Amino acid sequence: MALPIAPTPILRGKDARDFEKKIKSDLQKPTALVPTPKLDAARALIQQYANGAKKLS
Repeated sequence: MALPIAPTPILRGKDARDFEKKIKSDLQKPTALVPTPKLDAARALIQQYANGAKKLS
């Protein structure tokens, strides 16, 4: 059985102002690439799978 979705909280007063300031300041910061250390391992697994699939065909 699915769980009900909780209602979205509504910020008021100081919390709302702080949240808006944080969002506005974050919009000014450039995002950076995130390193993916397991990417080479994933590519190797994909290549192994592809080579195995070719042999079965």
